[in-house]
Amino acid sequence: MTESFVSRLPAGRREIHAAKSAFFVSGFAFATWVMMIPAVKQCLAIEADMMSLLLLCIGVSSCVAMPAAGLATRYATCRRLITCASLLAAAAVAALPHLPTFFAHVPVLLLLGASVGTLDAAINLNAVLLERASGQRIMSAMHAFYCMGNFLAAGCFSALAQAGLPVGWIAALHAGAIALLLAVYGRRFLAYRADGSSRKTALPRGIVIFLGVLCCISFLAEGGVMDWGGVLLTEDKGIPLSSAGFGITAFSVAEFLARLPGDRLVHRFGEKKVILASTVSAALCFAAVGWAETLPLLILFFFLLGLAVANVVPVLYSLLEYQTVMPLHLAVAALTSMGYAGILLGPAFLGFIAHLSHISVVFDALAALVFCQFLLAVFIFRRLKRE
Repeated sequence: MTESFVSRLPAGRREIHAAKSAFFVSGFAFATWVMMIPAVKQCLAIEADMMSLLLLCIGVSSCVAMPAAGLATRYATCRRLITCASLLAAAAVAALPHLPTFFAHVPVLLLLGASVGTLDAAINLNAVLLERASGQRIMSAMHAFYCMGNFLAAGCFSALAQAGLPVGWIAALHAGAIALLLAVYGRRFLAYRADGSSRKTALPRGIVIFLGVLCCISFLAEGGVMDWGGVLLTEDKGIPLSSAGFGITAFSVAEFLARLPGDRLVHRFGEKKVILASTVSAALCFAAVGWAETLPLLILFFFLLGLAVANVVPVLYSLLEYQTVMPLHLAVAALTSMGYAGILLGPAFLGFIAHLSHISVVFDALAALVFCQFLLAVFIFRRLKRE
């Protein structure tokens, strides 16, 4: 992909707003499914082990679809991939409340996982191309809109459920909202198709492997906060269950707020300083969460942790433009796949640590892991400078 080709891509305000809407749709669709999980478990009358198998369908199909999406850009444009994946995700979300059996859920959840995986790879490629064509830093703002999609989906779902609306109707309304956003913004996604003569594999190589490891650690760490934060507060710190959600809320709000000015921070200080400062700060905050005992201190450290980790993943996507070992569309798909591998590996890895030792040790382990991320980032920036 030549620079002259990239410079000809439309990269105005409308295209940037459309890209933000695509991130919003991805977060909105996935959070809608998350909100439906208790209802699905109750409707099917299944235990946690069987529910885990359904959740595994999402994770496995997502990880398979992400590299496949990179290859698919040889035959379909970003616009078509984003549109089709969004519509399929909306259809799957609308169908889930009406499925009668466990086995009927399996193909629909496989479809949902594949759709979300394809969508995440396509929207990040669309955003990287926009950033390159416009010469602006926009990745943090894009990921902020993903967070906004999470917030609004959860909030709307809860409000409608409390008003007495059945889950099936709520899912249909959410699917309709996704379709409406596509109708408004769909034609502004980039009509980019990869060069058909480029490599035919999305397996990471060279510096992309190291960037992928950083992304994997970031996803694992963020997932660890969401999976184990509430458990830490209730079982280890003795916080009442009614107050345990405050830590996760503080983390999520801080992550969203930090991404809004994130692009300006990167423009002012550069990718290296933002990544290194973020990883060191996150390591200290993870350790502090493990050591703190009172609820106000814990909420503070969860909030600071959200600020610290917020802009690492967006900057990693921006760094892909500096590597030359892989075509950009395949590099984006590889980075996304390795990042989501952290989500799949995280629960088992951290659960094993918690089983062998103590819940608080999970956050000590995350502190050590994120510090290793800092050391790896130092190495990566030296490599990128040489290349």
